[in-house]
Amino acid sequence: MCSLMSTWGTEVREGSYGGHAGLVYDRGPSTFEDLMAGTEVWTDRTFLVHGDRRISFAAFRIAAHAARARLGALGIEPGDRVIVNGYNSPEWVVALWALWLAGAVPVLANRWWSGAELDHAVELLAPRHVLTDVDLATAVPTSPLGDLRAAFEGPATEPSPAVATDPDAGALILFTSGSSGMPKAVELSRRSVICNQHDIMGRTGRFPHLLDDDSAQVVSLATTPMFHVGGLSSLLTHFLTGGKIVLTEGRFDAGQILSIIERERIQIWGAVPTMAIRILEHPDFDAYDLSSLKSWPLGGAPVTSALLDRIRAKLPRLRERGLSNTWGMTEAGGFLTVADAGDLARHPGSVGRPYPVVEIRIADPDADGIGEVLARSPTVMNGYVGVDPAVNAETVDADGWLHSGDLGHLTEDGYLFIDGRSKDVVIRGGENIACPHVEAAIATHPAVVEVAALGLPHPDLGEELVAVVVHRADAAPPTPDQLTEHVTGTLSYFAIPTRWEIRPQPLPTLAGEKVDKKSLAARFPVV
Repeated sequence: MCSLMSTWGTEVREGSYGGHAGLVYDRGPSTFEDLMAGTEVWTDRTFLVHGDRRISFAAFRIAAHAARARLGALGIEPGDRVIVNGYNSPEWVVALWALWLAGAVPVLANRWWSGAELDHAVELLAPRHVLTDVDLATAVPTSPLGDLRAAFEGPATEPSPAVATDPDAGALILFTSGSSGMPKAVELSRRSVICNQHDIMGRTGRFPHLLDDDSAQVVSLATTPMFHVGGLSSLLTHFLTGGKIVLTEGRFDAGQILSIIERERIQIWGAVPTMAIRILEHPDFDAYDLSSLKSWPLGGAPVTSALLDRIRAKLPRLRERGLSNTWGMTEAGGFLTVADAGDLARHPGSVGRPYPVVEIRIADPDADGIGEVLARSPTVMNGYVGVDPAVNAETVDADGWLHSGDLGHLTEDGYLFIDGRSKDVVIRGGENIACPHVEAAIATHPAVVEVAALGLPHPDLGEELVAVVVHRADAAPPTPDQLTEHVTGTLSYFAIPTRWEIRPQPLPTLAGEKVDKKSLAARFPVV
């Protein structure tokens, strides 16, 4: 067994990172090369399944090193930012690891972005190259992600020496809608990426050095995009612990998911609540053999007690151990808290307790103990790229506390409950939508005077996006179809409102002329 696998520590102590105090592990891997080498205990095990393709751990490692050499031929050097723009695929995964091994910084674009949003990312980050699964016209060179398929077919190449970099330097960029404007670029360090995996394995006890080739292989299904922090985290966890990951083909389809769970004997399927609802409501749900499913972790949006009850009723074997709820965000580098099935039974509605090196506190709590949730962890981002330094200072303060924008409270025994959001963001089907960004796009229509975007509860999506539009008195009212066409190409499809109110009356306001979105929301009947 590789000696590097014994470097995962289990003890947590007081320490420091990023120039401030905090909790740290007593020891752990420090490079991506360490992580890759730690998987050498698994050779012939299947790592990735995509349709008819089955790729072993050994074949994947060979492909990653071969792809690294291909990146060098493209002129990609250590420290270069490279956009990876694609849906989940083996080529996407090998691109990620090849860039890390080359010392480059993968920039994980949201494949659902509009052209304007992708152009913004290119302008903001000035990447050296773009690897993509769709034809793009960009200001920087592009290469098809599909070309990396050849890396799985060529001869093995000798691994190049590791590239020495600062563990706190930027090693990964993901995007979040934040609370306003175009998607924000979140820079994570190598320390952040590795520590998030350390936390997850620390909570579950599945450290690589405790596993070997005789250990039972965990089979997971990946349906959430790997360009989101949750999907990426799941990918890395199963890679490091010798798991098999089954990738879907095309857009989410509940029937396809049920078929895959049955055919591949899926044991773990992490999903956003919207996906869970669509699976439970599928007319052929009872016709499929789902007996292999042992764990169904949910996250990415609020998980209601009603949804958990429906899962327990449909899949009673998950009642005791199989359900969990997590809370985290891109700016946190992954997950901050987790509640297992027992926690959910004892504390309905809770998102659980912090991971081992995560600290949680409530800022300025009210009489009910509710205030903004602050978190400190080695996983927290370095900051947003290309924003006013004051914004970063407000988001992560000098002592390392991330101001989440979520409102919550803690119980005496350390369980966190999320009570709302202080930021103007709607979470639709697991996708963050910045309301000011939507409002700005709609407001460019010549017939629009003002607009308010807001979220309403939705039984399937968690929340849906609504727009209340005030039109000019001297112009014909625009129709919802006209407004939808106007913002298509500027907004991602999921950020286009699904319900509209178009009116001549001004928007209601509160003291200070802030739009009264609460009264606007009350105008819409509950779905």
